[in-house]
Amino acid sequence: MRTTLPLLITFVLGVFFVAEFFIPHAGIHGTVSLLQEWGAVLAASAFILGGVNVIQVNIPKIARREKDWLYKVVLIVSAFTMIVAGIINREEGGLYNYVYTYVYTPSSATMFALLSFFIASAAFRAFRARNAEATLMLVAAIVVMLGVIPLGEWLHPTFFPLLKDWILEYANNAGRRAILIGAALGAVATGLRVILGLERSHLGSD
Repeated sequence: MRTTLPLLITFVLGVFFVAEFFIPHAGIHGTVSLLQEWGAVLAASAFILGGVNVIQVNIPKIARREKDWLYKVVLIVSAFTMIVAGIINREEGGLYNYVYTYVYTPSSATMFALLSFFIASAAFRAFRARNAEATLMLVAAIVVMLGVIPLGEWLHPTFFPLLKDWILEYANNAGRRAILIGAALGAVATGLRVILGLERSHLGSD
């Protein structure tokens, strides 16, 4: 029963959500909207449980002075600071927006700036011309960079920018859309497996 009931609920709701796309009935649309609101409430509850889990995991590590426990102190203090700031004052110019704008945003920019060095290192390893595909990627990357930086315009005012736009508009978009179509088909297949009860990983089984 512990396995059958979740599978039955998943099947009924899955069929119901799919039917909304094919049956233009106000009752079905209203019911789906209600279920989506319930899902939003459950998602919000999951955020609360996630916060509780963060506290339960990190507080004992802080008490035991485990490795990097000071970072965990910063995590807990920062989380409570943002929660209190959000509860006290959220209007424009308030404490919450001030902390978000002048503390969180610069910290995020710093993190991504540090990540750029790792991205450059990974790009250097990926763009080695070991075969035809890697060589094509290397040439395309060089052309795109020349189309963006002033050096490309200095070498030729229109050639590299136009070639860069062509690569991004046609070659890049063609590959990206193929990947998106494959991902969409995979999502549909996974959804059907879940609705039909063939995929049971969400129940704790393989």
